[in-house]
Amino acid sequence: MKKIITLAAFLIIIFSSCKKDEVVSNSTCLLSSSNILGTYKITSILYKSSPQTPEIDYFIYYDECEKDNLLIFNSNNTYVISEGATACSPTTSESGNWNLNQSSITIDSELGTITDFFCSGMKIKKVYGAEETTIILAKQ
Repeated sequence: MKKIITLAAFLIIIFSSCKKDEVVSNSTCLLSSSNILGTYKITSILYKSSPQTPEIDYFIYYDECEKDNLLIFNSNNTYVISEGATACSPTTSESGNWNLNQSSITIDSELGTITDFFCSGMKIKKVYGAEETTIILAKQ
């Protein structure tokens, strides 16, 4: 359960924000398992409790030491979430497995959809019933 909450928090941070984060598009960068590899930082986490409600920026509620955490997608379909430059106390690290099937990404057992992919980042959307979370990740 702790892993799911941490992953959801991480995804929320990555994919949403009240302000629009512009990610420069590169038309030659196609979504694939090899192109997704690398290190990302969450720049935004947007949450909607229903389609009719406005998005809420949850990233602002994160501690400064959490805002610079890094998500690393490895070529062996594992991931690591590690402390950024500002480490929390106590320090934390998490790891697990990921898989990409077209635009569907599974991180451990959590399924999301990559709605936008650029060489410089991506947006992942997770839907739980009427609730929706969008995480924006910037490639480092």
